[in-house]
Amino acid sequence: MPYQSKWTLEQKIAIVMESLNTNISIAELCRKSNVTPNAFYDWKEKFVEAGKLALSSSGSPKNNHQNRELQDENDRLKKLIGELTIANDCLKKAMEGKRR
Repeated sequence: MPYQSKWTLEQKIAIVMESLNTNISIAELCRKSNVTPNAFYDWKEKFVEAGKLALSSSGSPKNNHQNRELQDENDRLKKLIGELTIANDCLKKAMEGKRR
């Protein structure tokens, strides 16, 4: 059975936001919230990384979708080039055989 956190997403956000909006020490905040410092720092790191991604130009869902579509198209074209190269090599070999 998968592990389920005893904190909801909203609770984790509230705890991280409290650390950013108050002068309370992290140790005191963790004691008050009954959270281990390791868990808190993990939540805070994920929170900050998600914020960076959201603020970056490549972080918007629309851009991520466009990037995925472009990557898929690029992969499809690379595969097609590979197939055409193989077919071209086969035709060249067949033509060389007819010349002899």
